[in-house]
Amino acid sequence: MNSSKIAVRYAKALFELALERGVTDGVYTDMKTVSQLGAMEEVKAVINNPVIPQQKRKEIILALAGDDINQLTVNFITLMFSHGRGDYLAAAARNFIDLMRRHRGIRQVTLTTAIPVEGRLKEEMAALVTGTGKGSIEFIEHVDRSVIGGFILRVDDTYIDASVRSRLNRFRKEFSLAGNAAE
Repeated sequence: MNSSKIAVRYAKALFELALERGVTDGVYTDMKTVSQLGAMEEVKAVINNPVIPQQKRKEIILALAGDDINQLTVNFITLMFSHGRGDYLAAAARNFIDLMRRHRGIRQVTLTTAIPVEGRLKEEMAALVTGTGKGSIEFIEHVDRSVIGGFILRVDDTYIDASVRSRLNRFRKEFSLAGNAAE
């Protein structure tokens, strides 16, 4: 079976069970933690290491997730590892997060700038994005010095690159094409 289908099926089952039990908030928070853990190279190395028994991998993930995780999340992680599906845990977490965002109308907004953004500017950006649709937003800010100036804004699947780095790359490409045409 396709690995993405496996993660989607597990995520849907968890989502439906969390809705049924009324614990979506707690599980959503837990899945964000699991997703962040799954993105770490050290954690990936543990989860994908066939030398470490499944039970030990599960215990490591649960220890990293913390003591205050929801019992449904504990059961879900236990189920995934007991069925040998621990390597799909991070993907299932991401799929659960996507299901929750769609269910609640949450739009993810990621702003990347060269320097940290002031609170007022963040509020203006959030208001601008919220004005374009219904629901709430989840604002994520990244600082990347290579942007040089300007910003990169991602709203759901829409991507706006108004960075100085992007403009410089475009000019560089245009100059190299113009130089090649002149020869």
